[in-house]
Amino acid sequence: MKSPAHPDLLLFLEKERCQGCTHCLRVCPTEAIRIRKGKAQAMAHRCVYCGRCIQVCPQKAWKASSSAREDVPSGEKAMAILDPAVFWQFGDRVSPEEVIQAFQEIGFPIVQNMSEPLATYGTQVTDYLSSPQRPLPAISSTCPAVVEFIRVKYPSLIENLVPILPPIELLMSQMGETQKGLLSAKGVYVTPCLAQAEAICSLLGEKAMGGGFLPIEKVYNRVKKVLHRRRGETSIPQVSEVFFRGMKWATPGGESEALGVSLPFIAAGLERLASILERVEAGLLEDVPFIEAWACMDGCLGGPFAVQDPCVAKYHLSSWTGKMEKGKGGNERGEMQAERIPLRLREPLMARPGLRLDENVRMAMEKLHRIDALKRKFPGIDCGSCGCPTCLALAEDIVQGLAEETDCQFILPRKRGKKRAS
Repeated sequence: MKSPAHPDLLLFLEKERCQGCTHCLRVCPTEAIRIRKGKAQAMAHRCVYCGRCIQVCPQKAWKASSSAREDVPSGEKAMAILDPAVFWQFGDRVSPEEVIQAFQEIGFPIVQNMSEPLATYGTQVTDYLSSPQRPLPAISSTCPAVVEFIRVKYPSLIENLVPILPPIELLMSQMGETQKGLLSAKGVYVTPCLAQAEAICSLLGEKAMGGGFLPIEKVYNRVKKVLHRRRGETSIPQVSEVFFRGMKWATPGGESEALGVSLPFIAAGLERLASILERVEAGLLEDVPFIEAWACMDGCLGGPFAVQDPCVAKYHLSSWTGKMEKGKGGNERGEMQAERIPLRLREPLMARPGLRLDENVRMAMEKLHRIDALKRKFPGIDCGSCGCPTCLALAEDIVQGLAEETDCQFILPRKRGKKRAS
């Protein structure tokens, strides 16, 4: 049987760098990574693009697809869409307006930010949360890694996800067909997040795989150089309410604040979120109206492509918002206005298809019994030395023809001992 690793997965491994150290194997929240022949590989049907493997790899072997745009498009129509987290990679003395001007100088005459689609999304979510028919608790669908995590591991909670078009898709719908073509040809979504990168590639289609996004780390030094040279040239401008609130979506708590949630319930980090989702499945959190969920502990500021330490970036954001609050007299910003036409998902979300044991139900049941029997042979310590994250995962891989019993370091000596005795 072929490995379930997908050749077109946006995430890829530079094999010459990989030393099979198991760091990524241990942190993957969906057990999507295996070590085979001394090298790591990702299983597409389980990967949720959280980027934890990129963050923990000491050899920097995990990368976004090699077809990802690493250059700056040239021409008068080149466009950059900046994720809110991008603005806080450069220090609190740098205003968002200065960051926009710096991107224009390095080759993007057209620069957009996500404030408008985030405002639209926020208004839509607020309206949805006021509906008495919605499941409790409602779970934020802003983070695409969270959405995929639920589709893979907690499909029973799919109906709890807020069924509003995600902000990046709202932006694409607002841009129109002409601008969509521009984005796929000469435009990029500048982001610190692998999951957002995968989302934009999915919207643009397979032909644009990796071509519609630009990791902030790829242009950080160029932008930083421009900002350093132009330091002090631009005064901090007054910004609109929509722009002001849009900046706060970069960090946990910002979404709840924008939505006016009086008692925010924030679950940041997939490990912590998994514990919360298990409680939701057990019916223990039905008194919670809304869960603001993030794949990364520090929200988008802690994304795998981020350059700045998330604690420092959060300080930069807080410093800037404090200045803006003071300049606007505290509470004079008024209410956010955005489109109120319902913008629900066109199709309901479905559970992600997993790797079937067998198309034949009888054979699948037999394999399930074999998996159970094999698991009882193993020590159950989940050491990872076999190349699988758990003993159960090893048993599953053996039954699927992807591994052998002797991959287990505890089974191998026994096998050798029996051969010597015979």
